[in-house]
Amino acid sequence: MSASEKLFGPGRSRAFSPFLAPAERKELHEVLRFSGASTPSFADELRSLARRYVDDGDSLKLRTICLLVADLFEQGWGVSFEAEQILFSPPGIARRAEETVEDIKARVRQALQAARLRQLEEPSVRSFLERVEKRRLRGVHRASVVDLIDDGADLARQCRKISKLPEGDREAALAELFRPEIEVCDASARCADTGLPLNDIWRYFRHTWAHEYRSIPGRQMLVLIRNAARPNRPVMGIAMLASPVMRLAARDQWIGWLREAAEGRVADGRWAAEDLAFALLQRIEDSLSVVRWDDLTTASEVARPTEAVALRLEQRAAGAVFAREAELKKHFESENGREGGHGSIRPHRGNLDMSNPDMDWIAASNDLLFVRKRAESMAQLLFAKRVFREARLGRWPAQGLQRLFASRDGRRAIDIALAEWRKAGLSSEVADVSICGAVHPYNELLGGKLVALLLATREVHEAYAARYGGQISVIASQVAGRAITKPANLRILTTTSLYGVGSSQYNRLHLRASDHDGLGHDLRWGAIGKSLTGGFGTLHLGSETAHALRSIAFARHDARRVNNRFGEGTSPRMRQIREGLDALGIKSDAILHHATPRIFYGCELFPGARDSLVGLSSSDTKLPTCVEVAAAWRKRWLVNRIAREGTLDNLQTLGPTSVLASLHADPDGQFRLPIA
Repeated sequence: MSASEKLFGPGRSRAFSPFLAPAERKELHEVLRFSGASTPSFADELRSLARRYVDDGDSLKLRTICLLVADLFEQGWGVSFEAEQILFSPPGIARRAEETVEDIKARVRQALQAARLRQLEEPSVRSFLERVEKRRLRGVHRASVVDLIDDGADLARQCRKISKLPEGDREAALAELFRPEIEVCDASARCADTGLPLNDIWRYFRHTWAHEYRSIPGRQMLVLIRNAARPNRPVMGIAMLASPVMRLAARDQWIGWLREAAEGRVADGRWAAEDLAFALLQRIEDSLSVVRWDDLTTASEVARPTEAVALRLEQRAAGAVFAREAELKKHFESENGREGGHGSIRPHRGNLDMSNPDMDWIAASNDLLFVRKRAESMAQLLFAKRVFREARLGRWPAQGLQRLFASRDGRRAIDIALAEWRKAGLSSEVADVSICGAVHPYNELLGGKLVALLLATREVHEAYAARYGGQISVIASQVAGRAITKPANLRILTTTSLYGVGSSQYNRLHLRASDHDGLGHDLRWGAIGKSLTGGFGTLHLGSETAHALRSIAFARHDARRVNNRFGEGTSPRMRQIREGLDALGIKSDAILHHATPRIFYGCELFPGARDSLVGLSSSDTKLPTCVEVAAAWRKRWLVNRIAREGTLDNLQTLGPTSVLASLHADPDGQFRLPIA
């Protein structure tokens, strides 16, 4: 058995042999051996050493590897060295002897805290915290963000009084103490109680989360939950609705966007074969109507597509890829010559000018990136249309659908149609809940459940529609060659557990309409699937490491291939990190696969919302209001929660002091910053 197997167990280690010259390899091994992977300061020593290297040439490689090893070690990965290799083992969350679920969560939380604590030490973050915590005049208010942290001791006293009331009077009394309201953060909006920008308030409480705060691309709607019954309307919890990831097997299976799921629902009678057949045909026609094709094919070919047409379109797409690579290389060379090195290569944005209200979308659609996209889309859509026609899906829907499921081309055609539904749904009808939870002291009162439920209310639905509905879609407009707007009609919310061993916040999160006045239908969050082997992500890599990997990628290629532009692809951060790892000679999947299982949760805002996302009918009943959901939360959970003496004991220790301690305390628990 090798040393790595003794250290990690058979089959768990991942070996890396970076692309380094012999002298560089010797220097790296000396560094790693000198630091010693068994020492607590190993990661700090590596980061200190990395900062001595400059960001160019071979030194950049050594710097990046040091930062990468430091991040992984700090996140609980095992590290060892053998001959020409560095060996890593991801921690995962396999339960150890005598370890409880809470122990596992604490272990994962501790690993995540390392990056968060580093971020809290950054000068810009320290400056932000000092600025919002300092009590000063803001408009007509002399206030601090600390004024928005409720006093747990006072809440505990009030709850004890209520718990002693007759059972029939407790709910009414709780309504006088807990009156949640939803406040959506806009860039220019300020808190009526403190004068602070709402975005700053949200960011402040976000820094109390277990993992570091990072901005993400795409849609971001920040939500504060405030208690209007208390002085200054203190913050009860925060949430963020974000753009969903394009491919998530558990979610896609749950909705019905995977062929196996669709076939199963037809087989068990949940979906009528005729309804699905007509929906498939309509989906292809709808998708064809929003692709500009006049320069790619003819009207007769679109009406009656042939195999040759699809092949020609695939060749056109390949030609556009080749031409764009040459275009990017030319841009890279001109920028590199202008800047005098690899350090500051501006992205290639194309000719799109979003500041121009009279945007020429035809010209924008001629960008080589979108010529490829249009040709690829047309090739697939016309292939599916041809296969559906040959199966006589419109004339004999049930029999045609059966034939499609049984043939290779038929299955591919169904996959194409389902992918079109997925694109349409993810663009305007599905949102990811990337942040959701309560803050001190409301986390002791199951405030996280309240926040999750309030995201399914009429107020949030309308705020999302107002913010994103009617906006011109940049990608869709460049594909269509004309301005395309989409409604923002939320139907599905999804989220992912951080720990992979269950989430008490979403467990049994179910309000039955029959039990609560004002609910027109059941409101339920539930588990929709689980990734047993973990998934891919960059949460375990710090911002300094990500920047170094991006620099490695730029230095390796003849062009900047990830340009952070609409339509180029999802998650620029992930793609740039992949390119950097590949450039080092490290298989990117081995690093980005975090080996931590995840549980996925979903919530249908309307009955039958999932069916509507595959072209089938649904019932858009009236969504409950914040007032109605809050009343149900108090009745379902809060009235019982305040009867637990242990809960109230914990509650009275939480408040401004506990929040400040999480942001400012030294390891010995002493505050580093006085609060003015």
